Amino acid sequence: MDEGRLDFYFFPVALDKFRPFSLINFDLYIKVENRFVLYKHRNITITKDDIHTLQENNVLYLYVQNKERKSFRQYAENNIEEILKDPTVSLNVKATYIYESAFNVVEDIFKEPRSEGNIQRARGIINHTVDFIFSDSGAFVNLLQIRAHDYYTYTHSVNVCTFSVALANRIGITNPTTLKEVGLGALLHDVGKSKIDSRIINKPSALSPSEWEEMKKHPLYGVEIVQGTEAGGETVFSVISQHHEKVDGSGYPQGLKEHQLSIYGKISSICDVFDAITTNRSYSVARTPMEAAQFMLSRKENFDPTLLKHFFELFAFKKTTPP
Repeated sequence: MDEGRLDFYFFPVALDKFRPFSLINFDLYIKVENRFVLYKHRNITITKDDIHTLQENNVLYLYVQNKERKSFRQYAENNIEEILKDPTVSLNVKATYIYESAFNVVEDIFKEPRSEGNIQRARGIINHTVDFIFSDSGAFVNLLQIRAHDYYTYTHSVNVCTFSVALANRIGITNPTTLKEVGLGALLHDVGKSKIDSRIINKPSALSPSEWEEMKKHPLYGVEIVQGTEAGGETVFSVISQHHEKVDGSGYPQGLKEHQLSIYGKISSICDVFDAITTNRSYSVARTPMEAAQFMLSRKENFDPTLLKHFFELFAFKKTTPP
């Protein structure tokens, strides 16, 4: 086999993603030129000395076989609490750990949307996300820095979750339980798309009228899915069902107006639109945050004006905070 093609069978993991004395339940490899050399067999413990020796030899990445990606994901989730508590770990590494773990959970939820195990994993990630944002004034800006700028349903869900928790906290919602419900709803806000034909979801051109009518049902599909799990709760439901509603009644799926919308639905609507227009899509180039602000202000009748003001103040404020 062409040695260069071996890259398709492995993925890199930064050395700082491994916890000293943690059990590794997958084989680890080192890349030597174009070859992947077995470094550690599965079911071993990686030590501080191992990590130190690798660092001394300028080894920044270890490699895992793609077929063991699920095992690595489980390892990362099992160790996230220790990562977040460790004062020697940088905010950037912590943010990356949270972001990637959240992405993995959302991907698995879309494959098995009614899996209670996946919902519990989502709750765990949201708990860590809220705690992380509270932990340091630079936490949110680090999450922004690693935010994906190409539009995929999974990364979009994580981005909207991050924005929604930060905005809710910005307007004075400090109850951790409420913030975690907002975050869970935002992480699951597009789960209804799992019931829509992938040809519609991934269509690179404009949807036909019938396709668009089907797409507009995804918030209601999402509520149906979540109602059958332990994720249910009024805050979660309102985020999922109302993230495409607009205060002037021009949104969907129900065309609700301002007085009919919850504060959480209004929050998710702002965060959903902002992320959608600041990420690259097959049919549109991402706007800059300033361009997005101008676009949204030109349609300010769609959004709660106080929330919109706080949202852009949140970004302006965080930009002045050193990472």
